[in-house]
Amino acid sequence: MSKKPKLKIMVASTIYGFEDQLTQICATLKSYKYYVLNSHIKTIQADPRFSNTENCLKAVEACDVFFGIVRPQYGAVLNGQTSITHQEMLKAIELKKPRWFVSHRDISIARQLLKQYMFNDKIPNPSFKYTKTNIMDDIRVIQLYNDTILNDLPPEERKGHWVDEYFRVDDIFRCIQTQFKDIDRVRMIVEEMKE
Repeated sequence: MSKKPKLKIMVASTIYGFEDQLTQICATLKSYKYYVLNSHIKTIQADPRFSNTENCLKAVEACDVFFGIVRPQYGAVLNGQTSITHQEMLKAIELKKPRWFVSHRDISIARQLLKQYMFNDKIPNPSFKYTKTNIMDDIRVIQLYNDTILNDLPPEERKGHWVDEYFRVDDIFRCIQTQFKDIDRVRMIVEEMKE
């Protein structure tokens, strides 16, 4: 009987100020027998013919499972308007990867408080401006959150839009245990979604 290859899980997150927690998150997933793809722990293969963004997006294409952590820090924006982390999450959604997300509580609170200023009858308000704060560095984290919950689709058409809220890192670990510890369950989901 042949041994099944390890499932490759991509962990996408901004890194700075979150290094220790990200290392622990990846170690927990490794302990569940996943092969973890994450730039912080140096497990994304870099092809010198491609940019950092392209290498990260190729890792999304190569993964079996995607885990996105939406933090109040938006991350590196190179050549465009969208951070690498945001592009990774959009790519996972586009490819319909089996995916799970967690998002910091401050983002959903800011989203609720600011939407009355950000939009006029669901149309973006061109006069709305946001200045970086200690709580949230970039308003685009709200758009990232909206993208992960598939906010642009009617509720009855949304699939794969589950986003768990977290406040402390132990909230993330509970989500990881609930969603990923049973690797046979995850493998079954991966196989069924391939069909």
